[in-house]
This record gives sequence, structure tokens and C-alpha cells, in this order.
Amino acid sequence: MSTNALIDACLALAREERVAAASEALYEASAQLRWQEALRKRWREARAEASVRAAVSGAAIEGAVVSAQALREQIAAGPKGAGVHASSKDPAWDAATGLWRAHSRLVGYMPDLVGRTCPVVPATAQLMATLHRDVAGPLAVGGLISEAVVGCPRESGQALENQSLEGGGMLEGGKAALEGGGLRENGNPLLEGGQLLEGGPGPNLGGQELRERLAQIVALIDTPNLPALVRVALVHAEMLTVRPFALANGALGRLLVRHLSVRDGLDPTGVSVSDYYAGRVPAAYAEAAQAYASASLEGVVAWIIWQAEALLEGMRQGSELSRAVQAGTTQR
Repeated sequence: MSTNALIDACLALAREERVAAASEALYEASAQLRWQEALRKRWREARAEASVRAAVSGAAIEGAVVSAQALREQIAAGPKGAGVHASSKDPAWDAATGLWRAHSRLVGYMPDLVGRTCPVVPATAQLMATLHRDVAGPLAVGGLISEAVVGCPRESGQALENQSLEGGGMLEGGKAALEGGGLRENGNPLLEGGQLLEGGPGPNLGGQELRERLAQIVALIDTPNLPALVRVALVHAEMLTVRPFALANGALGRLLVRHLSVRDGLDPTGVSVSDYYAGRVPAAYAEAAQAYASASLEGVVAWIIWQAEALLEGMRQGSELSRAVQAGTTQR
């Protein structure tokens, strides 16, 4: 798709009545969040707390249950605690801490909320690879996946199971359990040929088609002046349906949602927890992703509306955590 065609398609989606209304609601909520009293002086602490909560919510989507307080304690312990800096050999914990590292990295790329510092963000391909290494690296160190698939788009020969979103996350969409010291589902190892397989909505792509769709994702991220909500929603959905990496595509898609929401002004505060909604209502997440994969206009619009709902709930969570940071009650 040419750049002009991409812009035209995104603008057409943004003009759809329901999408336009959702976008307006998001900007109103964003303005309210921006002027939270707590964010006048403690926006750094609020962003850090949002990273903790986003990691916990994102891990839950992947089937890993970790408490926010346990994660905070390991962060406070620093490198000697090792829990957030190396593989723990516990896949659930590694999933959560990998997500925390990735979210913390994104915070480092955010411009100051109060001030003029504006860090340089890596080129999109490098950013995606770096975030993927943060998320998937501990699983490779723990021997669950091959290091060759970490930070590298998959090759056409790598098989992906074409299954529902509910059945195919980094830890098999919430159904995985630790059994007999290994990561298993229904007694069967999730390792095949040294790789952790990940399914999702849409067909299994390979070869030139896979490369073209990955290039389109990069173009979606890089093309200037696209409608913010439409861009965020399409990037997230394309990561779920194209699945350019061997695993952690959904996790990477949700990380890109946070990055783009800040960059494009949907949430300049960086304190929203947009993963929260998907973790609380996973069936709606799966249904919306399947609707997008249908490639119908109605399905794409339904997905964008779902993404707007997730962002709105994330802003509500951001408002709550900002007040908690101000009151000093985040660890209760």
C-alpha cells in the first residue's frame, strides 16, 4: 500500500461516525487526566507506577499471575534482587518482569511532562526489536525458547498455529500452567522444535506476504499525521493478526499502543494503563480481534471502538494511580 493510500484509508476510518465520537471522548478524557493535581510534581512516580501496573495487567493477559506489590519489591531490591534483571526460571515471573523492563524503557523515551527534555527514540524497527528482547529475552535465558527468535521477525518457515486469540498468547493466552517444572497446557509441553508457538486471529502468513505486512506495520507507525486513535488501533491489531515474531506479538502490540498514545498526544501523561481492560475482559478482546481479522469494514470499526474503550479505561486507571501516588498509598 502506498503512503497516500494508507493516509486515505486511515482518514476514512477516522471520519466514520462511531470512530469520530470515540476519538473525541478520548481527547476529553486525556485533557482531564493531564491536569490531575498529582501530575504537577509527581508525574515521574506516576509513570513508574503505571509501568508496574501495565506489566502486571499485560502478564495476566498472557496467563502469568504476579502481584503488583511483589513486582514493586523486586524493583526496589535492585540488581541484587535479580528478580527483574535476569531469568528466574519461572515463566510467569519472567513474563511480568520482561514486560516491566519494556514499559520502563518506553518511559525513558517519553518527553518530560513538565520540562523540555525530549529523548531520542530509536527507529521503528530497532524499537520493536529492543522491546521484543526485553519481553522475550528472559524466556530464552530460561531455556523455554530459542535465542534466535528473540528480537528478530520470524522466517517464513516458522510455523504458527492458527487458533483463537484466547488460545495463543505468550503463555498460551492465559491457559498455561506450571506442571512438573515445565511450562505446559493440559500436560503437553508448549515447546516444539525449541520454539514457543503462538497463535492468533487471521491466517498464518509467510514469505513475501509476511515481509510486506511487517513493512506496512512500520509504515503505520512512521507515516506522519495519521489520526491517532486509528493508528494505535491498527498497529495493535496488525501485530495480533500478522504475528511477525515467533511469540509475544500481542505484548509488543500493547507496548506500541502505550508508545504511540504518548507520541501522538492521545495520552501525553504516559500514566494510562491501557492493558488493564484487555486483562479484565479477555473475551471482548478476543472477539474484537477476530472481528478485525474478518477484514470487513464493520469488523475493523468494531476493533477501533474496542481499542478506544481500552484506552478510556486505561486513563481511568491512570487517574486512580496518580491519586494513589500523591497520597502515598500505591503499596496498600
